[in-house]
Amino acid sequence: MFEFFYRFNNKLTAMAIKVLTNIRFAQTAGISQTLSCFLDYVRKNKKGIIEIVGVNIIDRNKNTYNKTRKDNISIISAGVKIPDLKNVMKKCKDVNDIKKEYVEVINVYRKAINKEKPDIVLVNGTYYMPWCLFQAAREEGLPIVLHYHGILTMETQHWPAKERSLFLAMERSLDHKENFYIFPSKITKTTVEKKIYNHKVKNWTIIPNPVPSYFFDVNREKNNVNNVNIGIISRWNFIKNIEFCETLSKYIRNKNSNFVVNLITDLSKKDKRYKKISKFVKIHPAVKNKELCDFYKKMDIIISPSYFETYGNVAKEALASGVPSLVNKNMGVSETFKKLGLNKWIVEFISVKEVYEKIKQFIGYKIDKKIRKKIKQYYSPEKIFNQLVEILQSQSV
Repeated sequence: MFEFFYRFNNKLTAMAIKVLTNIRFAQTAGISQTLSCFLDYVRKNKKGIIEIVGVNIIDRNKNTYNKTRKDNISIISAGVKIPDLKNVMKKCKDVNDIKKEYVEVINVYRKAINKEKPDIVLVNGTYYMPWCLFQAAREEGLPIVLHYHGILTMETQHWPAKERSLFLAMERSLDHKENFYIFPSKITKTTVEKKIYNHKVKNWTIIPNPVPSYFFDVNREKNNVNNVNIGIISRWNFIKNIEFCETLSKYIRNKNSNFVVNLITDLSKKDKRYKKISKFVKIHPAVKNKELCDFYKKMDIIISPSYFETYGNVAKEALASGVPSLVNKNMGVSETFKKLGLNKWIVEFISVKEVYEKIKQFIGYKIDKKIRKKIKQYYSPEKIFNQLVEILQSQSV
């Protein structure tokens, strides 16, 4: 029931390997949270087995390059002028033009590769910065493991047609038979094969995202009887279906309901959209992943209305915290819900009325201890990241 999928040659080595990867510190980004959790796991459990070099490129006018190290984890903080993506996509005609625009970023990654001499490169995500690392690794002839967090073409489907075609070309340039691909879900793999690459991927595995242990320690609070809290945690992005928050809040207000929609997001208070949506939604600032425990314990239900997600950490974190959660069927985490027997919490976020009725049905629902136990057993960082380390070992030089 809870088996994950593997398709790689098992040629593990006893020697420690060095892995270079891209990192980004963003509080509402699932990729960042998963990677931070992975670094903590490696530092505590894999000394002498694996060494990680994370490269964090920051947008600066002055070029900088600094490295810090703690145990078997090194962080390179590099400053370079990063071209604005919108301007780049407007002026470029093809992928080669995009490479030229981001050549300084690519060269920073190449510099790190040449200095560190890693055995393998782990590319986290498909957006333009991970894409730059991928180009650098290809040019340096290193083996690549692409962790398919986010599908670039899906994330940018709201862009104009010309830009969409460029993004599709960028993502197709990640298609090489020598690569190894890690997908967080079946829906991610299927979407990439059918809509992006137009063929089956040769070397791949499916590994869902883990749940940090601190979410299992959450003790839910009894909320004010006059208030029912609906929680949403999301980046401000088209594919996250943020507008559903406003639509649902307006619907609730018209019903004179005591429901309150609480949104944790990265939208700046200076943004005109912040002022607009804050009339209907209670907005909370982004926080570190561990601090979400305080948010979850005050919520009666969590909803994830994204149009599409390769996974969706929030929904599973909520379950681990003992909070019921509704997820869109087009999210990778819905596969986990099915394995846990929670099909009734997989919904389509189309009809606000229907979602509202679902919320009323499941608010305050007590998560069965068996469910939380299964999540802890099958999706712990130890289990998930041990598989990731084995893959990196098997694919290294």
